[in-house]
Amino acid sequence: MFQMILRLLVTFLWLILISQSKLDSCEQWIKQLGDLDFFTEAQIRMVCMHQKEWVKDRDEEAGKKFLEVTTDNQLKYLRHVEQCTRENCVREARRKKRAPTKSIRKEIRMMSPAELRNLGIAMNGLKNRQIDNITAWDLHTLVHYPDSAPGAHWGPAFLPWHREFLRQFEIALQTEVPSVTLPYWDSTLDQGLPEEADSVLWTDELLGNGNGYVKTGPFANWDTNVLMPLSQIPVKKLYRSTGGREQDRLMTPKDANWIITRQNFSQLTFCHDKTFESMHGLSHVWVGGFMYVIRVSPNDPTFYMHHAFIDNLWEKFRQNSQTREEREEQWATKNCNSNHGFDVQMKPFTIQNRDGLSNQYTDEWYEYQPVRHCTIEDATCDSNFYWCDMKTWRCRSRVVYGGNCTGYEGTQICYNSVCSQGKCVVPPRVRSATKSRIEDGNLSFKEKVWAKTVLLDENGKGIEDDLSRIVITDLVTNQTQIVFHSGETVFPEIPGTVYLSLPKPRAGKMSRVSLEARDQFGRYCQAQCMNSTSERYQVCQPFLNISLNSEISSPVSFTHSMSSRTFLNLDLSVHPRQMHPEMPYIVFVCSRKLVTSAMIKQAAEVVRAPTSTENYVFFRVAVFREESSNYQIEVSPYSDVGPIFSSSIEKAASAFDPNIVYVQAPNPELHKEGVRVRVSILSNNNRVQCQVKCTEKDGSMHQCDGDVDLHSDSTLSQEDVFTSDPHSLPVLGWNMKGHPSFWRHKMPFLSFHC
Repeated sequence: MFQMILRLLVTFLWLILISQSKLDSCEQWIKQLGDLDFFTEAQIRMVCMHQKEWVKDRDEEAGKKFLEVTTDNQLKYLRHVEQCTRENCVREARRKKRAPTKSIRKEIRMMSPAELRNLGIAMNGLKNRQIDNITAWDLHTLVHYPDSAPGAHWGPAFLPWHREFLRQFEIALQTEVPSVTLPYWDSTLDQGLPEEADSVLWTDELLGNGNGYVKTGPFANWDTNVLMPLSQIPVKKLYRSTGGREQDRLMTPKDANWIITRQNFSQLTFCHDKTFESMHGLSHVWVGGFMYVIRVSPNDPTFYMHHAFIDNLWEKFRQNSQTREEREEQWATKNCNSNHGFDVQMKPFTIQNRDGLSNQYTDEWYEYQPVRHCTIEDATCDSNFYWCDMKTWRCRSRVVYGGNCTGYEGTQICYNSVCSQGKCVVPPRVRSATKSRIEDGNLSFKEKVWAKTVLLDENGKGIEDDLSRIVITDLVTNQTQIVFHSGETVFPEIPGTVYLSLPKPRAGKMSRVSLEARDQFGRYCQAQCMNSTSERYQVCQPFLNISLNSEISSPVSFTHSMSSRTFLNLDLSVHPRQMHPEMPYIVFVCSRKLVTSAMIKQAAEVVRAPTSTENYVFFRVAVFREESSNYQIEVSPYSDVGPIFSSSIEKAASAFDPNIVYVQAPNPELHKEGVRVRVSILSNNNRVQCQVKCTEKDGSMHQCDGDVDLHSDSTLSQEDVFTSDPHSLPVLGWNMKGHPSFWRHKMPFLSFHC
């Protein structure tokens, strides 16, 4: 027993020492980097922990979890790409197409539509090319794993390793489309925008959406060959979270200038100065998703464009601060570890680290086309995706339609829109034409059921705009339908409610649909679904299974009745003051910022039924009688608060259940003391002697006299279920939350057995 306790104590102390050593090493980083005006303490800690994670993945051989054994065909492909890099074997193919034999790498927003299209074709070609059990794209990703490339990060080999890696990847692209060159992403053009995630870069035309699963643009719906690390849910599709955290930032012009103006190569290397490699990590983290973790970051095409920019900055340093000889000979005196030696193999490639310094890369193989910035003499930029910021005389990225342009009214900052009151907008006539164009040819499913969803903005507030919409695709027939926000919401609708028209499920069969939500500006909205286990909303794929069988259906509340759809996700078996809608199973967040589960739930929790000012309310009475009987029902208030209500039972009975009768009484909200009424069954104006029973709130039943108390205070009201809204009568008393098979009906307080 004593030995076991001692063993546990030693283990506990060891864990403390390990965690403390990590903390201490990160404290050293803070001391080394804290004096520079580049990083916050939180950013330094984040980069530090990324370095620890890289070392951990290297030592645990993380690549083996990705691909246990590399096949001969896969090795042959990688060797061929490296050999092509040395021989520039696509040069002849480029000559035949009359393309320059030297690749000209442009900032991605400077590429022509044809160049962008070819880039998408080439990248998708690698993504779809299967080499045994893995795609070519994923093989290149595996090359970047720390156990495959132990010298790729955290030392002087960082820059030459990635130069070679990018060149091999560019050669792979050119085997798909010979004229393609790898673009770079100059993140300093986005830095400093009112909302950097509103950059035009994250649109369908360029890199696709940056908020959640990538569902738009050339890389939409890409699979990954590994789960996204650090995610609370299993994510195996390309995913981003651009600018999702307030503490993250992009590289600045000041950062770039610091890099270019260093005097010696060693000043850019990790063990001499952690600044450059730490700077490079900022954009990784800002993009988020797969880019957040260095090991898996090449899953996102953004990785290659970001690293091309890093390589571009390094080349500018080389041209600015080194002679041709120094570019190939300068190295760091501190190598960090044996993988970063000058004459050491650049694993997993066959060359050495020193070969990555060769002038041949930019002499013969590629060069960077700089971004031409505007001047007082020429206030133009070379791309429609840029605008000239005359405050700084720099070309900067434009902001998307609907994006934040605060402080830039009167400038050209907005893409295909204008800046008005801090928002990029279009004239009303353009909006109207947009909706007409979207609606043109829009077809409805022949047989359908209705469900609800909600579109939320970055503040967790409902989007109430008739241009916000959802494209519904029947995955069985491939038919699509577009549904729009219906306008002003009324209780029990949650602001931002959109009604989903879904293919009607048949007995024993299931309807399956995909949903794509867009806000009023056409920007992609990320789906979030309720996790019933954790009782939290979390990112999900926008697919729904609709079935009468709850075991195979998504937990969605749906109805075939258009008049009843308003009351989905609502419990109508409670007192009106206790009635509030529940958020639907699936909602859509139209935001680049983090919207939490609590914010989503809050949007529903604040919705309450308005106090009714109608003179009368309806409540239910159960009347069990012979079919041939011709009875009337009468409701008589005890005090002088309103007239007697009288109707034939046949006329007042529910169309769905003839034993449920709707009757009328004075509205208790207008009478502080409440309302007491006597309910009677009559035949030819004579009272019928029926057995009268009352069902209490605890479910118990007893004989009673037909009196009912209605009160605005639920604790004083015998009958809780009443309403002044005649549209709700068909579903009054029903709890319509969740799948229809779980709906439950509450018996009326008063029942007559005649």
